[in-house]
Amino acid sequence: MSTSTHDRAPAARYEDGLWVTVGRPERRDDGTYGVTVTFKNGTDGELRLGDEAFADTLDVEPGESGESGQDYAPGQDVNWLNPDEVASALAPLLPEGDERTVPVLLKPDRKGAPVTLEVTPPHPGHRETAHFQLTLG
Repeated sequence: MSTSTHDRAPAARYEDGLWVTVGRPERRDDGTYGVTVTFKNGTDGELRLGDEAFADTLDVEPGESGESGQDYAPGQDVNWLNPDEVASALAPLLPEGDERTVPVLLKPDRKGAPVTLEVTPPHPGHRETAHFQLTLG
């Protein structure tokens, strides 16, 4: 897997042709932030992105990648408001050549809170987890 954050949105490219792109957080009037995660299937077949067996395809962790939950200062928590919606969006097979954009809705305890989106697309072998670090606000 390789990752890129140049002039475009942060992206991870897997050797089998899967691309994962994360959009920039957009603040909403109610204090929540919307982030999109797009999966583009450039592989040679259909992809199963999620179901109960693959519940960890997309995860949200407050703080920066590699931090322990014990290390956060008060007020650095980020609530993930739509994990069930994300799981439903990931459930159908993704046909070869198609892409799927999944909306992630987050509510930080304070403006400027760091958050990491961890994406681990399932694979019969193994795919590394891509860590996308964002700041909300």
